[in-house]
Amino acid sequence: MALGDQTREFIERKKAGLYALLQNWAGQLEGYAKTHAPWTDRTGHARQGLHGGVDIRGKQLVLYLSHGVEYGIWLELKNSGKFAIVGPTVEAHLSRIRKTVIDYWSD
Repeated sequence: MALGDQTREFIERKKAGLYALLQNWAGQLEGYAKTHAPWTDRTGHARQGLHGGVDIRGKQLVLYLSHGVEYGIWLELKNSGKFAIVGPTVEAHLSRIRKTVIDYWSD
């Protein structure tokens, strides 16, 4: 196996590992959001609909957390964000997510 082939194989393994790392973070974000959502459930649909994941868009991986109900946007924006959970969850975890990604690519 040539050096270039080894390098490509190493990079592909690192990309696959990054996807797994971000999937792990998606689960953590989703769990945190469901646990810390500040509203009182009536049907439970908004809390159950919170979901995180990783999308592949071209050569980019996109980690996301979103609502699964149509009125989720209003929970985030109405009443000066009193019932927001997506933004606060991302803010609470962003520095740790960045650190784990940087550390992952550093070794």
